[in-house]
Amino acid sequence: MNSQSPIYSLKFTITWIFVYGIIVFILWQFLQIFLAIYIGLWVLNLLIEIVERLFLRFGKRIITVEK
Repeated sequence: MNSQSPIYSLKFTITWIFVYGIIVFILWQFLQIFLAIYIGLWVLNLLIEIVERLFLRFGKRIITVEK
């Protein structure tokens, strides 16, 4: 084994662990954003469905551009 190889260098290893940590942090932020968007759209769709059913129950219509 070559002890001069950068693979066995502690400084090299710590640097790559730090880079890996940054990559994981950035990906985690994106996943949180996309997860929040996905869940937010799901909740919005559920809310629209509930309001639409309540309007239909009371004989009201939601006025849209479609006729």
